[in-house]
Amino acid sequence: MVERLRLADVEHIATDELVPLITDSFDNLVTVSIAEATNGYIPQKTRRLLRKAEWRLDWQDALLCACGELQVACERMRYTGDPRLQPTEHRLHRVRNRRHEAGILAKKLRRNDFNNSTERKNGTSSHRTAQGWLRQAFPDEYTALVQQERARRHLDDAPETPAFRDVHEQLAYACSHGLITAPRTAEVEALLAASDLTVRNAAADDAKAQEERSMALRHPLLLGRWENALRELGYMVMGQARAKTPHGLGALPDHFYTLPQPEAMEVLNARRFLAAVQQRRTEYKRCVRQLTLALRERRREAPRAVAFTEAKEEASRLLVEAHPAEYAYIRSVLGPYEVRDGCLPTELVGNGQRARIKQSVLTALAQGTWPQPAPTQPDRP
Repeated sequence: MVERLRLADVEHIATDELVPLITDSFDNLVTVSIAEATNGYIPQKTRRLLRKAEWRLDWQDALLCACGELQVACERMRYTGDPRLQPTEHRLHRVRNRRHEAGILAKKLRRNDFNNSTERKNGTSSHRTAQGWLRQAFPDEYTALVQQERARRHLDDAPETPAFRDVHEQLAYACSHGLITAPRTAEVEALLAASDLTVRNAAADDAKAQEERSMALRHPLLLGRWENALRELGYMVMGQARAKTPHGLGALPDHFYTLPQPEAMEVLNARRFLAAVQQRRTEYKRCVRQLTLALRERRREAPRAVAFTEAKEEASRLLVEAHPAEYAYIRSVLGPYEVRDGCLPTELVGNGQRARIKQSVLTALAQGTWPQPAPTQPDRP
């Protein structure tokens, strides 16, 4: 069982020792995130760790959960006249400021990831773009060339990874093919065979627990049912919690603080439970993100996947050799848009103008009108 941290512990633990604690426990990451936002004595190395690219999204998630916990605590203290309200509100303010910072860093991370992605690099390459459009102009011929290359590399009998309807189907496939190693304990087996109501009750108990967690719900094969159960729980409690949506607490109505104590406590308890459900949904997303990232890395590095990619690359090259005039035509259309030789502007990637250019090119190739001169003065994106 992972050691559960307290806020006062964080400043005394070396950053290297914190890493496994926050990797294995989302609750610990929430604790560390609150401590970093509110404690001036946290080691700078710990502060830098949370802002590293590999931790930014998790840090943002943890701060969102921390805000929910602290908001409910403030609401309860305000109703009961608790003298700890002011310092708790100050802590909430600091955590919200950190959440804003984390949001900015997360957006920067996503932007950098997209700019460095294969899709983006291919989209700004005139050569790659022309190859892609040529493949769409001659799909049957390209398919035959791919099969030819697969046979030449002795890959013709190897099945490719199937298309998945959702991430949970992908995780089930990964478990059954040994891409993910996750032991199926007796508790996991019981929940896999259980009714949706039983799983929902298990998810509710897990959300209420502060010290114990059901690790079975976090098994890759149960993540989908866990998420469904949490969604149902959110909708079930949102009315009692005076929330407009199951995805956020929102502000309490003005008349709340005039309610009789029994009714007010019911509302506050419901809001505390809703905050816990939202926290578990965030944890669910973190589990899925970590698993899919690991699968992506393994898939990219797998020798067979590399061989499949090389076969497709060679098939594209052979298609260009078979249709040099058509390829040259596509390049001539793209040429006026280039910012330098072979490089398209990033503004042209994924926008409507690019789609219109592509459609006109494919139509011309399909109708045999492509030898006509391409326009020399297009509108810049």
